[in-house]
Amino acid sequence: MSHTGQCDDVQLVTREEWNARPPVHTTPLRLPVNMTFIHHSAGSRCYTLQQCSGIIRAIQNYHMDANGWDDIGYSFLVGEDGRVYEGRGWSTLPAHSPRYNFISHGICIMGNFMKVAPLSDALKAVEAWIQCGLDKRHIISGYELFGHRDGRCTDCPGDVLYGIIQTWPHYSHRHIPVICKGRDLGYSLCIIALSYFFSINFC
Repeated sequence: MSHTGQCDDVQLVTREEWNARPPVHTTPLRLPVNMTFIHHSAGSRCYTLQQCSGIIRAIQNYHMDANGWDDIGYSFLVGEDGRVYEGRGWSTLPAHSPRYNFISHGICIMGNFMKVAPLSDALKAVEAWIQCGLDKRHIISGYELFGHRDGRCTDCPGDVLYGIIQTWPHYSHRHIPVICKGRDLGYSLCIIALSYFFSINFC
């Protein structure tokens, strides 16, 4: 695993290490950002490097091949193995929350957390990685933390995980505009297709 600077206490799995496809195109993200969004993949949980890498490759394939995106949408993903997996990274424009992509990072914990909580290793990794972003000045010190549902018509990041992040110091109770366009039919088809083919979904 890779370790750099202030992030030495977090295991980062690089794109090369999880065998990512190259992006079609990248757009720089202006740093530092003032928002961080937490997501869940809403599908299978993973506990090993091999499991998590396979799920991330499936997510990337769906985002690129079905959604027509340039790359996997998230900035980073986190497994219940306690590792952080590089998505688009700190400095590339993500595609995780319409309207907010230009001013935020998106971190996705792999699994469905509607009824259960992620393992503590995953939660600790998310918090440590956000601190890494602060230390590296990729995130402003007064940043606001949101769940995906705060800015999008979705159940993400799951009821239990959403309740957990609301106890974190930077969670913002400020109401921000919620984007709902395009959710209904496309979201339903996504659930059906991915449940059938992968037993996971990431909509």
